[in-house]
Amino acid sequence: MITSKWRFVGVKMFVVYFVSMTVSIMIMGYLSYHKAQEIIQLNAGRVALQTVQQANKRLEMILEEYENRSFYIFTYKDLQDGILGGFRDNYERTKNTEQINKFLSSFANIKNDTANVFVFGERTASYHYSLTSSPTFTMMSPAEEGQRGQAWYKQIKEADGKPVWFGIRPSFMPGKHASGEKRPVFCYGRALKDIWGNGEMIGVLLVEIDPGEIQQILSEVDFQAQGRSIIVDRYNNVVAEAGEGSIAHVFPLRLSGTELNGIRNARLYGEKTVVVYERMAIAGWKLIGMAPARELVKDSDEIRVYTFYVAVCFTIVAVVLALVIARQMHRPVQMLLQSMRRAKEGDFETQIASRRKDEFGILFDSFNLMVTRIKSLINELYVQRLLKKENQLKMLASQINAHFIYNTLDSIHWISRIYKVDDISTMIFGLSNYLRISLSEGRDTVTVREAALLVESYLSVQKVRYQDKFEASMEVDDELLDKQVLKFVYQPLVENAIYHGIENKKGKGRLAIRWARKGDLLSFEVEDDGVGIAPERLRQIKEALENDDFTEEEHFALKNINSQIKLAYGEQYGLELESGPGGGTKVTLVFPFA
Repeated sequence: MITSKWRFVGVKMFVVYFVSMTVSIMIMGYLSYHKAQEIIQLNAGRVALQTVQQANKRLEMILEEYENRSFYIFTYKDLQDGILGGFRDNYERTKNTEQINKFLSSFANIKNDTANVFVFGERTASYHYSLTSSPTFTMMSPAEEGQRGQAWYKQIKEADGKPVWFGIRPSFMPGKHASGEKRPVFCYGRALKDIWGNGEMIGVLLVEIDPGEIQQILSEVDFQAQGRSIIVDRYNNVVAEAGEGSIAHVFPLRLSGTELNGIRNARLYGEKTVVVYERMAIAGWKLIGMAPARELVKDSDEIRVYTFYVAVCFTIVAVVLALVIARQMHRPVQMLLQSMRRAKEGDFETQIASRRKDEFGILFDSFNLMVTRIKSLINELYVQRLLKKENQLKMLASQINAHFIYNTLDSIHWISRIYKVDDISTMIFGLSNYLRISLSEGRDTVTVREAALLVESYLSVQKVRYQDKFEASMEVDDELLDKQVLKFVYQPLVENAIYHGIENKKGKGRLAIRWARKGDLLSFEVEDDGVGIAPERLRQIKEALENDDFTEEEHFALKNINSQIKLAYGEQYGLELESGPGGGTKVTLVFPFA
């Protein structure tokens, strides 16, 4: 029973509507949610980028201030004198050292963030100032070869006086710290030149800054989404990071070195991450902010829930609509099926009572008309069968009578020949031939040869009757002689031509009969030169031929012939009339040659 329900159009339409609408709603909801998530993530990324840009400006101001501080040391003449030496006595050296101590103390206490200042001289002396709980100043010997050979020392010298930034890292001089602390510091340095002399390089400045301010700025770039921020150099090495995170490692994501800023989506540290970055104004560094994508789009969870409930509501609406539409389609189909079953069982009185104006209304009207026509045809066929049986009985009786009449006429013919009564002999012979061919063993069709003999037999009788009233000629194409045609449609046309055309004419008339093939058509033409037909009368006759109503006795013979041709060969065949007052009449019977 369940399987049989799938045969119904309504069930199929419900399933199709439900599935298509539900799938469409689900896809639309899914795409809408992901589009909203994408927009939220993009907007969050833009906000994050603005945050990174603001932090970058603050960091650049700090680094610019660090660079400006180093100018004081770079241009301090007493410090250069202390590095170069050449004092006249020890008092002068001591006085110079005191001045350097005061200067470095002032330098370190400008913002109270300097941890260590190292001045490595390459001539006479080096200096170290440490700002701890107990600030210390130390005068040291010139830079040793071991120090000069270290990478950071060479890097500073190769910069030729420009600042070299090392970022947050462990101190390059851990053994020189007064307290022995090993926590990271922000390092930068620059080469010192003899600007009061020949400009040659005389030493190296190395400054260690407490990284707290930089780390504080980096920690603020968290997008309120459990993010983190770092600074990487041109080689993608991490040079600064908020908190106590690991430093001096390679950042796993390679960013474009030509773009000023950007937003990237990447999988970092095992999860999908939104990365925003901006290039800094120093040394090719980049400030990078990172946040888990799930944190940036967590607000979209509300959209997801809302989208889910909207999809559920629309799905319910889709189900209701599908049921309504399926019902609207199922009910008329069921009405039609029930009526068709009744018609199939023989109830041709069934009618679908509906006032619908749509396609189903047209279908119902067509069904009602079809059933009515079927009923009419069945009744007509039933009557025809009764008439046919009656005609068959009559034919049996008429055959017996006709054979008796035929034999009797044949005897009269020979008696009239014996007594040499030619007119009686001719009429009796023509009539007997006419009867013989008409019988044709009960067949409805004859050959053209037999049909022509039938017409000739009829004309022979009429010629005796009318004496010299008309002349008749008949032409038959040889290729038509064996063609099978209807039997009783030709003689009535000849009879009409004689009675209605020639009989009412003054003087002798002419009758021309032709059997001819015209392409794919076979035509039988009867043309007379009689009184003709008036235009109004001709119009009435043509209208009568187009009308299949046989209740009117007028023009019955012509309508009967025309109907027989159409029934036998098709609606496009039949009679054609041409006539005019006093101009004779031409009747053409057309049917297919095949």
